[in-house]
Amino acid sequence: MLLLHGFTLSHHVWRSVVNELSTDYEVVALTMPGHWGGRRLRWRELGVRGIADGIEQDLDEFGWDTCHIVGNSLGGQVGFELERRGRARSLAAINAGVGTRRFDYNGFRVGVEFVLQYPLAVATRVLGDRAANHPRFQHPILANSARDIAAVDPADARDMLRAIAHCPTYLPSILALAKDGLVVDIDRVLAPTSILLSEFDIFPNHAAHVRRILDHLPDHIREVSLPGVGHIPMLEAPTLVTNALREHLAIAATPAANPATRVRKGQDVPPI
Repeated sequence: MLLLHGFTLSHHVWRSVVNELSTDYEVVALTMPGHWGGRRLRWRELGVRGIADGIEQDLDEFGWDTCHIVGNSLGGQVGFELERRGRARSLAAINAGVGTRRFDYNGFRVGVEFVLQYPLAVATRVLGDRAANHPRFQHPILANSARDIAAVDPADARDMLRAIAHCPTYLPSILALAKDGLVVDIDRVLAPTSILLSEFDIFPNHAAHVRRILDHLPDHIREVSLPGVGHIPMLEAPTLVTNALREHLAIAATPAANPATRVRKGQDVPPI
């Protein structure tokens, strides 16, 4: 199972989920290319497709032709791209954009918020752990990530600030992702898929044009609600996320959940 984090973060956000899932599954929480500790990306490679290119290199090095992919936010969008390339046995997308090509005000607002948070990232990089451990620096970031800030482990909050402060492609990636847009062609998704949406996600997944898509999902794609949590639910309720993923995998393993198999050229996809 491959776990992918959101924009500007790193693999650390999955720490508690990995601890719970690794008793039953082979789990890799990967830092995505262009992020702190991940593969380097050149500016022309920025965006969902460039990140997916780098992750495919990692999968090839692991010897994983396919795997179960779980992605939060940007990681979910990258997961859809990897599914399109035939690398996903199943996909669980947590608060990932499934919008349309039309201009979306909420998506624009989110981009502006990331820009406004950039000075905080710069200050944290300069001040180091004095800032990363300080609630005054943590609060604006956590307020966009969790419903119950008090439920977030202080070590996880610190590591979030560290990753954001050292993200090497922070500003140029915002421009690249704005150009890509929140585009997922649900009709072309073949792998068993769960779209997990937090009740208190501040991102635009509850907008009317997204709801029109979610109300007409094919049988092998299901919508799952995560009650009481925010955009990065693993931080405040890892057991809730773990249980949702276990349920997803159980459903994905049933023959009825597999309407078709996307095969990579020259390869067979192993059974779930």
